[in-house]
Amino acid sequence: MRTEVKPELRPELRPESTATSRPRVLIVENSVAFTGAFRSVLAAARQQRAAFEFVFVLPTGSTNAATLRADGFAVEELPFVELGRSVKRLIGYGPMLVRNGFRLAQLVRRHRIDVLHSNDFYNLTPYVAQRLLGSASPRVVTHVRMLPGSFPGKFYQFWCRCAARFADRVVCVSDAVRRAAFLHEPKAVVVYDTLERRELHPPKTDYARPADAPIRVVYIGNYIAGKGHRTALRGFAAAHRRNPRLRFDLYGGTMGLAKNQELKEALVAEATALGVADAVHFHDFAADVEARLKEHDIVLNCSEVESFSMVCFEALYFGVPLIATDCGGPRELFEDGRSGYLIPVGDEAAVADRLLRLAADGAQRAAFAHEGRQFVERKFGAADQSGAIWRF
Repeated sequence: MRTEVKPELRPELRPESTATSRPRVLIVENSVAFTGAFRSVLAAARQQRAAFEFVFVLPTGSTNAATLRADGFAVEELPFVELGRSVKRLIGYGPMLVRNGFRLAQLVRRHRIDVLHSNDFYNLTPYVAQRLLGSASPRVVTHVRMLPGSFPGKFYQFWCRCAARFADRVVCVSDAVRRAAFLHEPKAVVVYDTLERRELHPPKTDYARPADAPIRVVYIGNYIAGKGHRTALRGFAAAHRRNPRLRFDLYGGTMGLAKNQELKEALVAEATALGVADAVHFHDFAADVEARLKEHDIVLNCSEVESFSMVCFEALYFGVPLIATDCGGPRELFEDGRSGYLIPVGDEAAVADRLLRLAADGAQRAAFAHEGRQFVERKFGAADQSGAIWRF
């Protein structure tokens, strides 16, 4: 893979340039709620705040603003249209594009930005700002966190072409993304999502469970179509019929969207229809993911498409046995049968089978936990690579 090397940042873009100045990065984040993409870029910014100065631009009213301000980051807001898979939402995004482009260009000038980073590659606003700023435009970085199956093909291809045409650097969150969309693009680099390498809770050690103790399974993911909740629920129900000790906790938010709330309500109804309502508990968004992972025995992830999967990464790092679908990024995070189970997408029978295997074998759970963390440490190393996102 060839990485394009650019000249140093232009002096006229530096904020009162001195030998000790930190380059200023403006991160455009399109989500109104706490998502894996936001969590990852926030972790990267925290890791790199000694080397760069960060400003975030969020959609008006985003719940993430308070988190950023409490952490000492500068925050601006623009009325971005939250995108979904529907054509209606995509069309609704268009009318605000030019207006937001003008506003974003103003923010670039006001904050004297060196690098303009789009954390959602379908948000075209940074490219409009780039065109308006002309030769005064900062470097543009586009983060690609989605595989082709995440959106209708034509839209995905269009956004990829825009990234290849206008961005100075295309950051792919996994090799699966690079192979799928930017295999021959010299601007494309792979930078895996950042995991904050600190543990706030004691290491997990309770892999051996008493014979009468419940085996707790956890699913962490917002209630969004394509996240595989139904496959997980049906697979769990099949396993529970054979092992009543199994318990299932699902954590996630609806992001304030009616369709996501409808999905959650449908899952609650299906749990009742499957006869496992007493063993399945639906929770709201989990603020402390590490704690939720460590208090469970098995982590389940049945997404249809995942470019990376921060939850899988965290499960492995925090030493919790993992079952995940072979949906893209997870294949790069662990070894099937050695440090976790990788199963086909949509395979409810495989979910049930792997749950039953792990539920019955505490030694296997402990082995997966150990090997999963070892694999993550070997592959991703102790050194943080997030600076490669913004360092030209």
